[in-house]
Amino acid sequence: MKKTIVAATLIGLFAVQSSGGAVAQEISSPQILKPIQGISFDIGAKRAVTYFLSDKGECNLVLTFADPINWNDLGSFAAKRFEATVPDGKATRFDSSEGKALEFACQSSATAMRITPLTRVGFSNPN
Repeated sequence: MKKTIVAATLIGLFAVQSSGGAVAQEISSPQILKPIQGISFDIGAKRAVTYFLSDKGECNLVLTFADPINWNDLGSFAAKRFEATVPDGKATRFDSSEGKALEFACQSSATAMRITPLTRVGFSNPN
C-alpha cells in the first residue's frame, strides 16, 4: 500500500507540472486534509505534494517536493522527501530554503491534519 501511495504522490507532482490547466498555487490559508487525501501546491519556486496516514492516533506525514521539471533534461530531476510522525494535538514545521514555512498539525485522533502557512520573520536569503 505504501508503494502505491508514494507512486501516486510522484505522479501527482508530475501532473501538476505538465498539465496545461491545473496549476499548483501556494497555500495562502489553512487547509484541512483527511488521511490519504493528497494536496499539490507550490512552496516558493518548488512544487510539492503532501498527504498523511493515520496510525495508532498519530499522523504520519509525507511531503515530497522538487524544482519544476525541465523536460529537456530529465536526468537532472530530483525530488526530496520530508517525513514526520506527529502525535495527536501536536504539530511539526517544514521550513523551505526560500523563507516559506508550513505547520502541519495532527488533529482529532489523527482523523485530520491542518496545514497552515507561516511567515518566517527575519529571514534573509544568503544568496
